[in-house]
Amino acid sequence: MTGVQTCALPIYSELAEALREKEQFKRLAQRAQADLVNYRRRIESEQESSRLRNQQRIVLRFADVIDQLETAMKSDLIDDADAGWLEGITAIQKNFVNAIAAEGFAKFDSVGEEFDPRRHEALLSSPSADHEPNTVIAELRPGYTQHGQVVRPAQVEIGRASCRERV
Repeated sequence: MTGVQTCALPIYSELAEALREKEQFKRLAQRAQADLVNYRRRIESEQESSRLRNQQRIVLRFADVIDQLETAMKSDLIDDADAGWLEGITAIQKNFVNAIAAEGFAKFDSVGEEFDPRRHEALLSSPSADHEPNTVIAELRPGYTQHGQVVRPAQVEIGRASCRERV
């Protein structure tokens, strides 16, 4: 009977070793599966971010066109323009505005707001007795948001204390 016991010990140790290896391979396979799932999620997230950046880039080009149309419509020469032509340009401008609004983009107003570097890009500062310091007194180029997030800050002029007020 002692011969059977000595013969069985190597089989049990081999079986135990095989079970340990099986658990190691199982954990390795689970980690590989989790890594693959995380990789897929990261790739999907990066693709979505890239898609959104491209969409924003294209829509902001249209925003530039809208700004140019608005500037043209405020021109002194517009009074001499044919009424039908002016109506057509106004309709085109409204179509551009509606098209970008359908994509979640909206223009925001800045005049009268306190300067916020997340929403505004200060190009000028002027002394102003009529406005509090650090207040937007003029909008040089409008800003745009997409779903509440700023995608193009407004270019603004901000007021500062006049020389007399500083003394």
